[in-house]
Amino acid sequence: MDLNLQVGKFMRKPIFVELGTNMKQVADLMAKEKTDVLVVRQKGKVEGIITEMDLFYMFKNYAFPELAGQPEDIKDIKLEKAMMSKTSKDFMSACQLYGVHPCLMVGEEDTLENAIRIMVAGGESHLLVIGPKGDVAGTVSPSDIIKAFLK
Repeated sequence: MDLNLQVGKFMRKPIFVELGTNMKQVADLMAKEKTDVLVVRQKGKVEGIITEMDLFYMFKNYAFPELAGQPEDIKDIKLEKAMMSKTSKDFMSACQLYGVHPCLMVGEEDTLENAIRIMVAGGESHLLVIGPKGDVAGTVSPSDIIKAFLK
């Protein structure tokens, strides 16, 4: 395992979603783009990230609460209706590229070792990858790091 490999070689391109997009559209975009993280923005400004775990949290706590331990009742839930009533703003991890509440970030030139350290120290599994101009160049997750080690 070479922990000195650069994050930029293993990051995924950022997929953006607008703040306030309903969770059905968020899920559709994640599925279409085959990603587990979206960068949430408003008027071009990064507001946070939303991950597949945020989506699952929404299912568990807002779409499925009436199940009360009855898995056979899942087919009767109006999932689409529940998803359309919640938005990315309700479930994202709010942060800013710059300011008092920064997103957890790593640079394209940083090493995988540094990305792992930031994830562990920050308690987050997804990082924004920042390009040389200070913009969001991509995202990196544990699955991206694992893939890097398997190559």
